Amino acid sequence: MQVKACEICNKRAARYICQECGREVCQFCFEPSTWFCLNCYNRLKRETSAPKFFPWQFPFKLFLLGFVLMFIGMIIVMIAAVFFGASISAGTVIWVPPLPPIGFGVGPYAFWLILLAVALTIFGLVLFIMLRRRAR
Repeated sequence: MQVKACEICNKRAARYICQECGREVCQFCFEPSTWFCLNCYNRLKRETSAPKFFPWQFPFKLFLLGFVLMFIGMIIVMIAAVFFGASISAGTVIWVPPLPPIGFGVGPYAFWLILLAVALTIFGLVLFIMLRRRAR
């Protein structure tokens, strides 16, 4: 019985068969954890190590953008409250369209501001549901 030489290094006797390409390889040209030859193992490692696209999907990117914009808006409202004080009768609505609006109010018009925020939320949800049904 003739012993076949390793198909990669051609120096030692082949003892294993690669599960990816079927080459007969020696113990030094073989990766026992995956049962791949070194060529297939290195190729697979290169393909899986560097992602070819940004791994986050669109809904998560949209959520992250909305969160960042809301955070910036809240910082601006807090800075305005520090500089102008809480006695101003003014209101602010921060609305990033895919997310519900956030209303801030001080003074006699705070109730109407909150009511406006709730109405915009209901309007946004109805619009979202209608657009989803139309897309189907």
